[in-house]
Amino acid sequence: MDDVARMYELQQVDLLWTKVKRRLLQIQKLLGESTELQEARQQLAGVEESLGAWTKRQVAGELETRTLASKIDETETMLMSGQVRNPKELEALQANLESLRRHRSQVEDQVLEAINQLETLAPQVAQSQAVVDKLEAAWSSGQADLRQEETKLKQNYLLIRRKREAVCAAMQPEMLERYEHMRQRKGGVAITTLDQNTCNACHVSVPTGVISNVRNGSATLVVCPSCGRFLYGR
Repeated sequence: MDDVARMYELQQVDLLWTKVKRRLLQIQKLLGESTELQEARQQLAGVEESLGAWTKRQVAGELETRTLASKIDETETMLMSGQVRNPKELEALQANLESLRRHRSQVEDQVLEAINQLETLAPQVAQSQAVVDKLEAAWSSGQADLRQEETKLKQNYLLIRRKREAVCAAMQPEMLERYEHMRQRKGGVAITTLDQNTCNACHVSVPTGVISNVRNGSATLVVCPSCGRFLYGR
C-alpha cells in the first residue's frame, strides 16, 4: 500500500474518530435529568409545599378550635354557676365569652378554607406526581440506553485511536505532515475520492488530465483544482 492509499485510509479513520467523539459529547450532554423532568419536579415540589402549608393551617386551626371550645365551656359554666355576683365581673365574663365565640367562628372559617384548599390541591399533587413518574420512567430507560451506547463508543474510540496510530506509523513523516496540514485547513477532510469526474468533497467536475492522473494511481499527490484537497483513485 502506497502513502496516498494510507493517507486515504487515515482520512477514513479520522472521519470515524470525529463521528465517535461528536456522539460521545452529545451523550455527555444528554446524561442527567432533562429540562422537562426538572420543571415537572419543581412544579410537584411547589404543589406539595402548598399542600403542606394548608395542612399545617388546618391542624393548627382545629387545635385552636378545641382550645377555644374548652375556654368557652369554662366561661359559660362560670356564668351559670352563680359564683360571680358582681355586675362588672359578670359583664366582663359575658364580653369575654362573646369574644371567644367570635374568635372560634373566625378560626372555624380558616379551617374550612384550609379544607377547601386541600381538596383542590390533592388532585393537583396526584396529577403532578403522575407526570413526574412518567417522565422519570422514560428518563431512566433512556439513561440506561445512553450509558450502554457510551460504553460501546468508548471502546470503539480506543480501537480507532490504535488504528490511527498504526496507520500513522506506516506513513512517511512528510506525507503525514502534509495530510495533517491539509486536514486542518480543509475542515477535517484532507483527501477525497472521485465520483466519476466529480470531486466528492466539493462536488465540482475535475479536468480529464487530473482524472487520468488519479485513475492511473499516480505515486504523487494529485490536488483537486477546485477545492485544493488531495484526490485518491480507488
